[in-house]
Amino acid sequence: MLLYCFPHAGGAESLYRAWAEELAPDAEVRVLGRGSRPSTVAPAAPVTALASALADRLRAENGPFAFLGHSLGALIAFETARELRSKGAPGPHTLIASGHVAPHLPSPGPELADLPTVKFWEEVRLLGGTPPELMESEALREVAEPGLRAEFRAAEGYRYSPGLPLDCPVLALAGTEDDRAPAELMAPWRMHTTGDFELQLVPGGHFFIAENTACVLDSVRSRLTAAVR
Repeated sequence: MLLYCFPHAGGAESLYRAWAEELAPDAEVRVLGRGSRPSTVAPAAPVTALASALADRLRAENGPFAFLGHSLGALIAFETARELRSKGAPGPHTLIASGHVAPHLPSPGPELADLPTVKFWEEVRLLGGTPPELMESEALREVAEPGLRAEFRAAEGYRYSPGLPLDCPVLALAGTEDDRAPAELMAPWRMHTTGDFELQLVPGGHFFIAENTACVLDSVRSRLTAAVR
């Protein structure tokens, strides 16, 4: 099965590509990050615009596939699944939503997109998940800042549009110490599918996906195996 991974804002695609060997032969990992963003979609485009463009790319997919998204990536994965349905194309066999509250709920925590530079990077550091080499280099931060701000602006500007729930199973992964996406705000993901739903807690903060990778991969592998069955 193909596993399409949707990274978080500022997320290093290498984190997800490193899963390929761990998940083989159960899944072939493909990352839909900044490097694969359709050229017709601007960096600051709304989540729904990016999802629509990604759905156009994926609608010809023949084999079974699953989606996994973390933080902003969870929203993009969810909206891409909705867009595939609206275009009359097959959707994912399962959706794994990690580290983001249910789509219809507001996200807790401060908004980062329009903060002054110093404060912006302070908050990014506290949030975690950004490559150390970026955080330690002023020159790299200066280059990365516009694109990273655009991704936060897309996430913070997202507004859920009511519609029919998905019909695929949904697995929600929540960090036990994640105040950005606590378990009680991830449980309502169950409202967005008529299929099976499961909420799993993973030890760690907002970026438990990197802090506790082995636990995350065990959950992903189990879910993909169930989807194939």
